Amino acid sequence: MNKEDFNLVLELCKEKLDACDLDSIKMQRLGGLTNKNYMVDTEVGTYVIRLPGEGTEDLINRRDEHICTDLANQVDIDSQLLYFDDKTGIKISKYIVEAETMNPKLICKTENMKAVAELLKKLHTCGKSIPVIFNVFEKIDEYENLIRKYKDISLWDDYDEIKKQVYEIKEEIEEIKIQITMCHNDPLCENFIKGKDRMYLVDWEYAGMNDPMWDLADVFIEAEFTTEEEKLFNNFYFGEAPKEEFNYRILINKIFLDFLWSLWGIQRYCCGEDLLEYANNRYARAKKHLKLLAIS
Repeated sequence: MNKEDFNLVLELCKEKLDACDLDSIKMQRLGGLTNKNYMVDTEVGTYVIRLPGEGTEDLINRRDEHICTDLANQVDIDSQLLYFDDKTGIKISKYIVEAETMNPKLICKTENMKAVAELLKKLHTCGKSIPVIFNVFEKIDEYENLIRKYKDISLWDDYDEIKKQVYEIKEEIEEIKIQITMCHNDPLCENFIKGKDRMYLVDWEYAGMNDPMWDLADVFIEAEFTTEEEKLFNNFYFGEAPKEEFNYRILINKIFLDFLWSLWGIQRYCCGEDLLEYANNRYARAKKHLKLLAIS
């Protein structure tokens, strides 16, 4: 932890948490791909302070994130939010007691899979609507424009052709007229935290109204589910085997999200993060699912 971050965390503890005994504060760095998260143990309680990573201001609308995080608190899905700065993106939330961060191995356990499915179902059926829309195609344009600023960075040789195929799916899916709901849109395994009492879903940077099948597709990819595990998860979420329409939407969302996050990875690589392999892997998987869609 550098000195600047250390002093900022101490200042936040004093000004936002009313911690007085600064000498006794204990800090521990937590995980996170782009942001810096610190667990702080103070005489007034234990909290998580999130300091946004470099370049995230180009990717994240912090006001929108604040709206989504407030909604997550209203429906009792996330840990308690105590402070959020719409300009800087600094966030303080209550630390989850006896927290166990999920990973692909843990989330595949039946009890954890069931808890995750039920949590997403609770989010998707909360009945609340917010003025924050997650549109994957707007995001694609946004990330492309950010990447173009770096003249020495080029995209994949077949990018134009693959993008054309992705946009052909866009025309098909628009005819279905999907009812969008509140979604997390970035449900990495690590964003599910199992506390002493229940499962939580944290980090709402990309949240907004979207096709709920996006969240399911994302979990399936991030958790590296087998076909049988996907079926079990669907049974927990739907209460039965899903209709073919939902399986189709899950597959196309696998394509959309891998295509998008491959561009996200390139943008983060442009900002100095070691995510080029991540981007290449996601792009390759998007192409693999495009082939599956063509023969389905």
